[in-house]
Amino acid sequence: MSGGREYLELRCRRCSWTEVCGPEEVAAWLRKAGKVRAQGAPEWEILVEVLRATLPRLVCPDCGGEGLAAGPASDDADWPEMRNCSSCSKPIDEERLRAMPDAVLCTACQRADELGLGDREVEYCPRCGAPMRLRPTRSGGVTRYVLACTATPPCRL
Repeated sequence: MSGGREYLELRCRRCSWTEVCGPEEVAAWLRKAGKVRAQGAPEWEILVEVLRATLPRLVCPDCGGEGLAAGPASDDADWPEMRNCSSCSKPIDEERLRAMPDAVLCTACQRADELGLGDREVEYCPRCGAPMRLRPTRSGGVTRYVLACTATPPCRL
């Protein structure tokens, strides 16, 4: 792939389902398959190679058949007109975009932002790569919070 912004067309081999995917959509498919970290955004070439290796295990959202095909997006492809949320990368509802054309967050992320629960940067374990979580520790009557690995069994740092 030569350009920075390329698009692929995913197709189901069994039914007529197709989807045009840019880098964000490809990353979302790979996150769903467990191949890319939640906050990870590798280069386009890496995403394409990982996607090609994962295609036989991807499931069609329409018919449920396993094994998708990918190729360059054709000019007559059904291009998505939706805008993705800048926080979670999910598509923003069409009704929300009609009511608020300048919206950059989906409803759930907007609600979380208003409640002060906005997206926090996730830290990962330096040993195994699992997400880290704050856990309380008590000693001498004082509660302290430390980052701990969420892997099973947890890594000892």
